[in-house]
Amino acid sequence: NFRIVNRLKDGIQNDVVSAIAEKIGKSNIIKEHDGILSLNVPPEITHEGAIKTLNEDLLSAMKEVGDKFGSGELILPFVLKSAECMKAAVGELEKYLVKEEGTSKGKLVLGTVYGDVHDIGKNLVKTIFQNNGYTVYDLGKQVPLQKFLEKIDEVHPDAIGLSALLVSTSKQMQYFVEHARKNNMGIPILCGGAAINSNYINRIAKEDGIYESGVFYCNTMFEGLKTMDTIVSNEKSKFLTQWKEKLENWKDKSTAPVDPSTLPKSETKPVVPITPKIVGTPIRLKSDQIKMAEVWELIDKKSLFKLSWGLRGKAGSDSEADHEILLNEWKIRIIREKLFEPEIVYGFFTCHNKDGKLIVDSPNCESVEFNFPRSTKSQHLCLTDYFGEDDIVAFQAVTVGTKVSDIIEKWNQEDKYTDAYYLHGLAVEVAEALAEWINRKIKSEFKLGEKGGLRYSWGFPSCPDVMQHQLVWKLLEPEKSGMTLTESGQIIPEQSTAAIVVHHPESQYFVL
Repeated sequence: NFRIVNRLKDGIQNDVVSAIAEKIGKSNIIKEHDGILSLNVPPEITHEGAIKTLNEDLLSAMKEVGDKFGSGELILPFVLKSAECMKAAVGELEKYLVKEEGTSKGKLVLGTVYGDVHDIGKNLVKTIFQNNGYTVYDLGKQVPLQKFLEKIDEVHPDAIGLSALLVSTSKQMQYFVEHARKNNMGIPILCGGAAINSNYINRIAKEDGIYESGVFYCNTMFEGLKTMDTIVSNEKSKFLTQWKEKLENWKDKSTAPVDPSTLPKSETKPVVPITPKIVGTPIRLKSDQIKMAEVWELIDKKSLFKLSWGLRGKAGSDSEADHEILLNEWKIRIIREKLFEPEIVYGFFTCHNKDGKLIVDSPNCESVEFNFPRSTKSQHLCLTDYFGEDDIVAFQAVTVGTKVSDIIEKWNQEDKYTDAYYLHGLAVEVAEALAEWINRKIKSEFKLGEKGGLRYSWGFPSCPDVMQHQLVWKLLEPEKSGMTLTESGQIIPEQSTAAIVVHHPESQYFVL
């Protein structure tokens, strides 16, 4: 218990052996060899003690870790360190269990919904659930409905976990709930991810009739764990009744959609840009052409520490100095082991504002047409408004390479949860730093000062349709720089970004 809570992995196997022997009152069965303890009796004798050790010591320790995380006493990387300790402890404990059904607290079928290539949140859920006694069937990312259904028929889980990072892919949750409702699936559904909120989940749970088995919004992995604990307990019936009563009284807070044709055009007037030297041809930069020393300096440490590395609350603030040191250590390791293989492609293209659409000329194919939404807010901004009848637009795409994704997956499989988490978070922020680095170069080629040259990435309010990545790929051909697209327009590798760059000095970020 002490080692798990305090993240002390060394020696935890010996502690497990001693605890089991103590539970069954037979300290004389402990055998020692080169400092390593084991129990010199068959599992039939140690089974009961192992079960008690699991329930009374290990699971209670992880509960304490979860409680401390929830109260802000622990940061997420420390939770993962505890999970690594728990994994090692359970690995030792399993040697002394009689292999039988029923030792799991429950079963969860888990996956990131179809079209979504992001799995960091899903992986965290898997880690925490497994280390709290659950059997998790991880289907990975971009999981189609049929694959979920096949696994559900095979293992008969106690619940299903759906994860989504983007608004566009969160619609897959709605499709899943609709199918579950129509086919009386009878299994609770846990939903989580940055793209969703309780309002959205309540709406899809209620429309066309409440899904009686429950659709639950889980804001954090520990909230999901708490929900799962209740689902497999004797309190399930009462829990579902209370959930249903709340949902019946719930009112949708969403506003009615506005007809875009009724919105007035903004008062933005186009300006004539300086023409860059190269127009109409993608410009590619390999690793040796990218000044990574400058890129490292552009990392947004606030975003890295608080968002990507989870340093939140008082515990997060207290550990920032240590993580400054850790950042430097990771930088040295990444450079030494060549974990990142960055590539960039960008280009300038002639374009035309025609009937509210942005028509971009391409030397390789027919012109491509971007249709951007207009804001319902007071200025009624739209990206197309920043361009004139004859203008120039820039596009950019960057990646840290495919190698890092393979390493992260490998480390997760090897139970190196903390290292995988740190590397993933840093890779995401380095991709953003790469985007900022090339964006500054684009601005310099446009001869822009402090104003203008804003970059807008798809999936965000100003240009929400990630399927428009396909148009960018026609212009820049980023596949030649190691970046491909899924059927739903997501970029692979995950640690990649693409953007349209607007030269207009009055350009600003806005919501719809």
